[in-house]
Amino acid sequence: MEACEDSHGGVAPLNSPVPRWAAPLAWPASILYRSVVAIRNARLNRVTGWAAPVPVISVGNLTAGGTGKSPMVRWICQSLRDAGRTPAIVLRGHHGGERSDEVLEHREVLPDVTVGVGPNRREVIERLLHEHAEIDAIVFDDGFQHRHVARDLDVVLVDASRPSLHDALLPMGWLREPATSLARAGAVVVTRAEHVDEQLSNDIQRLHGAPPCAWTKHRWSGVRLHSQGVDTSEPVAWLRGKRVAMWAGIGNPEAFQKQLRESGAVVCHAPRLRDHQSYSPSLIASLMHQARSHGCEAVVCTMKDWVKIQDRMPKESLPIACVMIELAFLQGADAFATALKSALRVGDSRRLR
Repeated sequence: MEACEDSHGGVAPLNSPVPRWAAPLAWPASILYRSVVAIRNARLNRVTGWAAPVPVISVGNLTAGGTGKSPMVRWICQSLRDAGRTPAIVLRGHHGGERSDEVLEHREVLPDVTVGVGPNRREVIERLLHEHAEIDAIVFDDGFQHRHVARDLDVVLVDASRPSLHDALLPMGWLREPATSLARAGAVVVTRAEHVDEQLSNDIQRLHGAPPCAWTKHRWSGVRLHSQGVDTSEPVAWLRGKRVAMWAGIGNPEAFQKQLRESGAVVCHAPRLRDHQSYSPSLIASLMHQARSHGCEAVVCTMKDWVKIQDRMPKESLPIACVMIELAFLQGADAFATALKSALRVGDSRRLR
């Protein structure tokens, strides 16, 4: 990874989570974090996770920040529903529990899918199955590091726009655990890919033992527009030529901004927002003032941002355009579907015992 010399003698990757001046502190912290993760993984490797009475599909990643887990979780849930199954989504609910952006987003986009929230996933699953006897599959959102529940398919996502496989561990780099942990994944899927990258494929095969199961991209399927108290659905072409502010409190806003520019929008203002940014009325008012001062005609946001601001927008605001994202396969759709079906058969076999 390209790096720059820190003024204090450390080496800080250009896209590090910490500023360059903090590198001397971040490196020792990263080494300590690696030791803690190694001890934890060694302990978990000796433990057999609880086997749920229904199939469990986990979607996770190796890195902090977004890799496209939410679109993948929704794609899997929709595929299961199309096959006549009744899935439920289970997640921890970081940054707000039941009111976290991931939970609100899933309930907004998939209103007919039950969402269970809590740090103890076994307890959440048992509660859901007790309350909803019709549930016959569980999909974990962000489950790779949560290993106390066994899974029938462990899907790990690698973001092609920011793969980070050669990165340092947190807090110096973006890795939540060493890239060698990819070996325990059941299937690796590359997201936000523009094409099949042979070098990335080779890196994944070296770490995982097999090439990526599939390559996907994020496709913008439309825009949900809120203007003067009225909601309408517009094609992505609505963005073309518009001067916009971008509100993206997500892990990888650079990828969102790149796609926004490619849609033809003119990004005049892109304030720096935290991942899982919370929006107070005062922050929204300030951001709206900034957008107007930059000559913006509208604000464009992600669904994760929209679910937190939709009830807090002032009456006199610029139009808000929420981009609707879906997963599209570049390669490997059949292989991934086969892996999913195989996992369901294994999980279903437990129900028949």
